[in-house]
Amino acid sequence: MAGKRMTIMGTRHVVAAGHYLAAHAAFEILEAGGNAIDAGVAAGLAIGVLQTDKVNIGGVAPQIIYTAKDRKVHSIDGLGVWPTAVTPDYFRDNHGGKIPQGVLRCIVPAAPDAWITALSRFGTMSFGEVAEAAIRFARDGFPMHPMMSKFITERVDMYKRWPSSKKVFLPGGKPPQVGQVFVQSELAATLQYMADQERRAARKGRKAELQAARDAFYKGDIARTVADWIT
Repeated sequence: MAGKRMTIMGTRHVVAAGHYLAAHAAFEILEAGGNAIDAGVAAGLAIGVLQTDKVNIGGVAPQIIYTAKDRKVHSIDGLGVWPTAVTPDYFRDNHGGKIPQGVLRCIVPAAPDAWITALSRFGTMSFGEVAEAAIRFARDGFPMHPMMSKFITERVDMYKRWPSSKKVFLPGGKPPQVGQVFVQSELAATLQYMADQERRAARKGRKAELQAARDAFYKGDIARTVADWIT
């Protein structure tokens, strides 16, 4: 028996993503002339805004990329590393071999570097272009979906533990309800800053421009803010 939903088919391109807005963001990139990597990065950045219950902009972004021209598979690990101060014996000697809840679980954010590495090696568009949708979803908000609302509701105490998290994820002191427009203005500002720094490096070449976006996260005000918060 045929299903009631239409089968997704296309003659030019198609995108599958964990959230329909991420798929739409990637599809817009393809329609604008970007390649599959540009679209994939756009979707990945959007997912970091739309599904923070699963992944986030400062998290991990492992990627497997197949290039049809040379029929090769490429891997970008996209996994953060422990800070250099964490020796192999640190948790054994100080926490009974366990990693406690809190900042000690943090790794160096890997996703921004991984996405920009993919753009640099295989993409054609700028960081600002592929991040445009993610910035908009964070700045203007998106309708909260059931999965993320349930995740936050079940972990209210965890979000309350950190004032900065409570401010974003418990607007008005309560978990966002399904359909409520959920805004992440500081996240939008972070991504916009990266795009702005890339734009300021214009005319230095695409590699230098992407490096400027990367440096904006890892060597500029963003890095200092993260480090100050951790310490």
